Amino acid sequence: MRPDFGTRLESLQSQDIQLYRELLARDSAPGLSEDPDSVPGGQGVDIREDSLGRLLSSGLAVPDEQSETGFTPVNPETVGSYVVAEILESSARSAINLLRVQEELGQVVAEYRNNHVRDARGYVTHTGFANINAAIRLAARECRDEVLTSQPGGARSAAVLKESLAPTLEMLERGVTMKTIYQHSARSGSATRDFVRAIQERGAQVATLDESFDRLIIFDRTVAFIPADDDRRAAAEIRAPAVVSFLVALFERSWLRAVAFTPPGGGRAATRITDDLELAIMRHIVAGDTDSVTAGQLGISVRRCQEYVAKLSSRLGSRSRAQLGYLIAKSGLLDNASEEATPGARV
Repeated sequence: MRPDFGTRLESLQSQDIQLYRELLARDSAPGLSEDPDSVPGGQGVDIREDSLGRLLSSGLAVPDEQSETGFTPVNPETVGSYVVAEILESSARSAINLLRVQEELGQVVAEYRNNHVRDARGYVTHTGFANINAAIRLAARECRDEVLTSQPGGARSAAVLKESLAPTLEMLERGVTMKTIYQHSARSGSATRDFVRAIQERGAQVATLDESFDRLIIFDRTVAFIPADDDRRAAAEIRAPAVVSFLVALFERSWLRAVAFTPPGGGRAATRITDDLELAIMRHIVAGDTDSVTAGQLGISVRRCQEYVAKLSSRLGSRSRAQLGYLIAKSGLLDNASEEATPGARV
């Protein structure tokens, strides 16, 4: 007789186990009308009836007409084999349903993509964070070889990093290589450092730049995501090979200029980052940009930018912003920096 498993094995109570023990000792259930005092713990007939019901429901006892009291204990290993069979059967049904859904949606997804790509001349526009994230998650699951990402701004939100950690690690664990570029200011956030440490341990490469750049994600050099508007509430999914190749080359040029992400105080790397930020701020001053514009472009706070400007003014003896820009340009500091910068000189 196959049990119905109305009671889960982990739901059995101590009195149920005691009754099962008695069944094993007598090889049949005790009479349910016995003296309640004979029940362990002084429990009455109702309690024993409940226990017997749970044993029957779980399959650990079965009716037996040849037994004096009508019940016989069942080998737990036999019950276990039934449970395993139920689990495997359920898993098989789920797998079949999943394959059926993927097969049914496959043609529709292909039509959707082909239609949008054809109409948009190589790209699809996704609006709203939910739709953008869904499209990126789908591309990430399909990714097999490589992902390249540029993440502008300063230290990233702990909540955002926590949400993206699991799928990022999953990609790395299945052998996908990863390169990520942040701005130098991202190193100041503890959550960002923890995230970077976790993915570096799985083989990801992370570096930072002093330059301003926009968000970019490229999967397998076949599909890229870039912002489609200024407030980043829309994203373009690009599959046009020529455009994707251009974006890959753009990323690789940035990667050559980037500095490997190391813990704070990392010797030469930390010194270079400080120098790079200062040089970037000087370029913005010479260009006539305000502190707020400069800070926004470099992913740092306005206050930190103002501190750099104050130090430069003191060092060069400037009394005004305009004079500071003139003195920087005249000093040749930016010209020397350009001459010293060599492609691939990463530490």
